[in-house]
Amino acid sequence: MSVVSYSESGWDTQEDRWDDWEDDEMNSPMKCLFCTHTFQSPIVLFRHVKQAHGFDFPKTRASLKLDFYQSMRVVNYIRTMGLSDPNFGHVSGFVVDGSEAFINDDQYLKPAIEDDALLYALDELDLDDTASVASSSRAGSLARSHAMESSLVSAMAGSEKAKERELMARIRTLEQQLGLRDREVKYVTEQFDEYRQMVKRQFYDSIDDSNAEDHRAGAAAEPGSVGGDYYFNSYAGNGIHMQMLQDRVRTEGYRDFIYDCADVFRGKVVLDVGCGTGILSMFAAKAGAARVIAVDNSDIIDKARANVIENGLDGVITLVRGKIEELELPVPQVDIIVSEWMGYFLLFEAMLDSVLVARDRFLAPGGLLAPSASYVYLTAISDAAYMRDQVNYWDDVYGFRMSSMKPQGPVLEADVDVVPASSVAATRALIAHIDHGTATPADLDFTSDFVVEATRDAPLHALLGYFDVAFSRSQSEPSPDASQLGAPVYASDSVADTKPSPQSLWTRPESSMHGFTTGPQGTPTHWKQTVFVLRAPIDAKAGDQVRGKFVCRKSTTNPRELDLEISYCHVPASMKDSADISSCAMKHQKYQLQ
Repeated sequence: MSVVSYSESGWDTQEDRWDDWEDDEMNSPMKCLFCTHTFQSPIVLFRHVKQAHGFDFPKTRASLKLDFYQSMRVVNYIRTMGLSDPNFGHVSGFVVDGSEAFINDDQYLKPAIEDDALLYALDELDLDDTASVASSSRAGSLARSHAMESSLVSAMAGSEKAKERELMARIRTLEQQLGLRDREVKYVTEQFDEYRQMVKRQFYDSIDDSNAEDHRAGAAAEPGSVGGDYYFNSYAGNGIHMQMLQDRVRTEGYRDFIYDCADVFRGKVVLDVGCGTGILSMFAAKAGAARVIAVDNSDIIDKARANVIENGLDGVITLVRGKIEELELPVPQVDIIVSEWMGYFLLFEAMLDSVLVARDRFLAPGGLLAPSASYVYLTAISDAAYMRDQVNYWDDVYGFRMSSMKPQGPVLEADVDVVPASSVAATRALIAHIDHGTATPADLDFTSDFVVEATRDAPLHALLGYFDVAFSRSQSEPSPDASQLGAPVYASDSVADTKPSPQSLWTRPESSMHGFTTGPQGTPTHWKQTVFVLRAPIDAKAGDQVRGKFVCRKSTTNPRELDLEISYCHVPASMKDSADISSCAMKHQKYQLQ
């Protein structure tokens, strides 16, 4: 995909000017009055103060008719107390009734903490002390800023606070130049930002809701793209998230585990890696998590923030944009990590690597990952209709042969498609079992021997890969044993009785475990299955085996893609119990999942 360069049209110059304005505004986090949490909005901050610490600042200000300077004194008094008494932040039921001396004590006009952004955001709460400055005009905002600075300078007269005076002067200059706190400017900026995002979506992301399925297949970073931004940008639009949310196996699998295990989440600190729309974070908050930190490096996080606020969960959920490998969280440790990181064939897109980094950096000892384990399976299919429609289509296109359109060369492309359960013609083999609590990124490149056995007489056209995931209440017991997972591909080996096993979602009440499968025997998911077409079908009889070795590794050209290699041989039923199968001719095929 080509990337549009806006710099040629002068776009970057305009965008930089707006980004500079946004950086001045957004890079000044406001610290809670009682704890270490920080916020970008005073409204969200005071909502947190009310919910977490029991002090309703806006209501107190309104009922006591505190003016702008009295409100400043309240903020600085609380901050001063917190600095002098480490236990002050744990106080509950802090109240101001209007009789307190500090409300009119000018010593509390001096900021208790340096560069306290909250003091300059009080006007966003309409904390105007006279009718003359009640409007949102630039003159009113600047006049109050001048008066506030004058009071602060006066209060600090004779002290060594030259640096603070200099910073105040710089703030005044910035206010004069940029009109900070000017509601009209904010409105224009918001409108311009919406327009800019619309242009990016149209000309850069090129995400079409109707093509969301194909889009995810191409979501990996383009080789050579700057910083791999294409991968993250591919998750900025609505279409791909709607597709994932409407995958009921996926979404309800997470929801059911979180809600059924609410006692595990209650009071815990949860990290959501790759939060998308914020759905998993909101599940965790509703289940009683004390705090949820949602991380994403895509523009979708702006919509996730709006979703969180709209549902009244912004007092619990903190959203952070960035790469989990690089950013710092507002807490040193978390108790639980939730993430929907799975790609096609489980490992496509390499997002599990990021989850493992998050685990090693932030998960407390004894912490839990959800999901807690995953499994990759291989089976074989016989599907003449698939071969006709997908592989041999080019042999007859309206009466013409187009052989050049067929895959050429030694490496085939693995296909992603929904395969009906009736096409499965063999048992399954487990080729990877990953414990998310102990696995390392190196473990995600794996080699495994496999044996699948034909369940009926049929030509085997392809091998088929899919995965299951498991959710556990404790990482010390991350999953059922692989032999206990699900049911056989068919309830019976009889061709006449090929009933599919239960639907994709499963629970094990005896162990309080949950999970789901993406296999052909379950409800189709947006992950589908991965088809490895054989260059020549295997003429198998019931009881015959396909034995071989499966190799999976990250692509050398793009680590979000997969290079796969299968070596296999056909072992007739009469030879399968023999230790000597040297006469069996091995075949080798390479595939790419991209």
